[in-house]
Amino acid sequence: MSKSFDHKVESTLQRHGMLEKGDQVVAAISGGPDSVVLLHVLHRLRVRWGITLIAAHLNHALRGQDSDEDATFVAEYAASLGLPCVMETADVKRYCKAQGCSIETGARDLRYTFLERVARTYNANKIATGHTADDQAETVLMRLVRGSGPDGLSGIRPVRDGWIIRPLLNVTREEVTAYQATHKLSARFDATNTEQDMLRNKIRHHLLPLLQDEYNPKIQGALSRLADVMRVESSYLDRELEALTTQLIHPVNRDAVRIDLTSWQTIPVALRRRLIRQAVQEAGGRSTRLTYDHVERAQALFDAGHAGQILHLPDEIGLERRKTTVLICRSTSEPYQIEMNIPGTTPIPNSDYYITTDVVDISDSPKERPPSCVAFDVDVLPSQLLIRSRRPGDRMTPFGMNGTKTLKKLFNEWDIPRLMRDRVPVVTDGVHILWVAGHRRGDQAPLSEQTRKVLVMQQVGRWASGQTDQ
Repeated sequence: MSKSFDHKVESTLQRHGMLEKGDQVVAAISGGPDSVVLLHVLHRLRVRWGITLIAAHLNHALRGQDSDEDATFVAEYAASLGLPCVMETADVKRYCKAQGCSIETGARDLRYTFLERVARTYNANKIATGHTADDQAETVLMRLVRGSGPDGLSGIRPVRDGWIIRPLLNVTREEVTAYQATHKLSARFDATNTEQDMLRNKIRHHLLPLLQDEYNPKIQGALSRLADVMRVESSYLDRELEALTTQLIHPVNRDAVRIDLTSWQTIPVALRRRLIRQAVQEAGGRSTRLTYDHVERAQALFDAGHAGQILHLPDEIGLERRKTTVLICRSTSEPYQIEMNIPGTTPIPNSDYYITTDVVDISDSPKERPPSCVAFDVDVLPSQLLIRSRRPGDRMTPFGMNGTKTLKKLFNEWDIPRLMRDRVPVVTDGVHILWVAGHRRGDQAPLSEQTRKVLVMQQVGRWASGQTDQ
């Protein structure tokens, strides 16, 4: 059994290029059978493969004394193999409460954060986890039950992000147990693995045995093959998407992008859903939070939405249908008001642009200026000016016009996307709107024959020249 087990593990290592000579490997060990066997088999193979091992254990502190005893067991086991062992304790419950996530999700997030931190500290270039073929089967079934596409049905990837590896992914839990018995390895028992309030445990203890007994005795292998097929096809689509992304997703701001509708019509349907998820990711959202329904409604907006239509998605992401594009952006945070540096530079909150100011003699003031640059008679203005976000009921008198107009009406005339309007800086003297940055100045403090000193303002950065998405 041992030779067969070793052969399976080495075949997995070779097939997926998991290890190279000289690799420093952080092996995650919880104390359970899978991780104990993982560390043992890697320790046996370390000389032949020319690798260095470091054990790493995160105490989730979820099971009181049992969790502490797990940590003690892991430390002693690593020492028996002559391996260094890095250990930390995390407050998983507190993290999950703060993040609004399940215990399973929170524990996984904290575990991988810990493992990556250990790898960086010890200059390791690989992280090994003890996922087995049974874990793969459970994962595929769990995602199938919840509803998933090709990415989800790809299951647990043998190699993730180029450095997280799963050497046991092609061996079953039964084979792990046999290896453990052959080498007389002790392991810890986690009672939470039998609790029936978690979907994975229900699948492990009920659905998977039912499928195995009643439908296919080799169901783990069938699900593993499905994951393998889906992974290869998903990788192909990812490569196609990568080429499309640079062509079709155009940055507008640091958390806003646009997609041209004409180009959209040329995209194969198989890639449209991925492109939407990628655009949301680039706008600062998390594509993992998008459900099938979210993506389908987004597609409907692209295909048949009307100009001005808005769709709200998780992570404060909004999609706005324009005449020839769709804007995807993340909502700005709370309204702001800051003092303008005169002279100097004033960064605009929650953006990647800023406003510069300078005071010059009238003789040095240029006669023609781009929309991003305006000039005022500095002696007519108060010494302190403000930059803020728009407010309900804002009105201004545009330069060269009689009477006032609401900013809402002006934004409509200027065709500024609704999702971008809170991003447009408004410069005021505390009473009047002097300038809607990048678009139009007010009629206050115009240059005249009496002007001696000129205050020049310029907005610098992306989306700063008054352009709008059509």
